[in-house]
Amino acid sequence: MVFIAFIVVASVFAYVALGASFFTTQKTEQTVYLAVQQVGAVVQIAEPVMVQASADGQHIRYIAIMVKVPQNSADIDVERFVITVSTAESMQTYTGAARWHPIDGGGGGGRPVFWQVQIPLFQADDPTLPGDLLIVQNQWFFVELKPSDAVPFTVERTAPAGMSPDSWYEV
Repeated sequence: MVFIAFIVVASVFAYVALGASFFTTQKTEQTVYLAVQQVGAVVQIAEPVMVQASADGQHIRYIAIMVKVPQNSADIDVERFVITVSTAESMQTYTGAARWHPIDGGGGGGRPVFWQVQIPLFQADDPTLPGDLLIVQNQWFFVELKPSDAVPFTVERTAPAGMSPDSWYEV
């Protein structure tokens, strides 16, 4: 009698344990599929990152970054991107689609594959800025791009030394 009770309790325990493991396996599969979808939705930087020197050649005037849209995803919503440019001393945040320009890259269906953003650092170039963000020669700067529906990414670069006025440089 005790042996039968032991077998019944063991079989109930095994049934519960198997049910829990199937549930855990299913949740793990869902997590893996979701992670694969998110990794596929990563917006990538299409090198190079370009900067334009100021009129005096001492500062960076514009930063231009080209991004590539993931192949099997919907078009990115550049209106919802948040861009932050920072140095050790200051930081500036940008939003809105006015700085973004689609570039035809053969995506087909009228959907752009590449987008370029040109980020102004001087208030004279964009009156909506609260002030100038000064990046001098040989200074480290960071640009963080945060899409609303994809993984954010950061670009870390150094301003070129010996910039000529109004010239463009690859960094």
